[in-house]
Amino acid sequence: MIGPLIEAMLGKVGRAILYFYRDNTIWINTIVLIYGLFMFATWNNLVRIYRFLIAEMAKATYTSEELNRKKSNKKIRKIIGVPWEKAVKASPFPFIARMGALIPRRKTVENLKLLLDEKELADGVLQALQGAKIQRMAPSTRKMIQGEMERRKHKEDKNA
Repeated sequence: MIGPLIEAMLGKVGRAILYFYRDNTIWINTIVLIYGLFMFATWNNLVRIYRFLIAEMAKATYTSEELNRKKSNKKIRKIIGVPWEKAVKASPFPFIARMGALIPRRKTVENLKLLLDEKELADGVLQALQGAKIQRMAPSTRKMIQGEMERRKHKEDKNA
């Protein structure tokens, strides 16, 4: 009884889509599931790279003679730096994406720099050196989205 009512509300195009979906449910759901697992792996890969960078920078900061007791965000970024190339080589999965993104990116130094903020990484290093657990740290999705919006706005201003 409800089926014909829904079909009537969908209209001609909606019914065609509904019948196509009913005929190919297994294939469509399989594709969606594979895509979902792939995107989950890309999101997870970015978090792993973020944690790897914090751990590497924390090791370098801890053993640095120049930063002995005077550790600050700016000094860590200036003296230690971010080992982007090492992170790219250490991660086995070739794609990254921010949490909630629908399109993955290749895992390159440029793309990592677009998604991860050096200041946020240095803050994570300071937290790790104070005893915070690296396993619980994750990059800020809000900052990534803000960065993307700023880059789009800058690009639009440049083209205009």
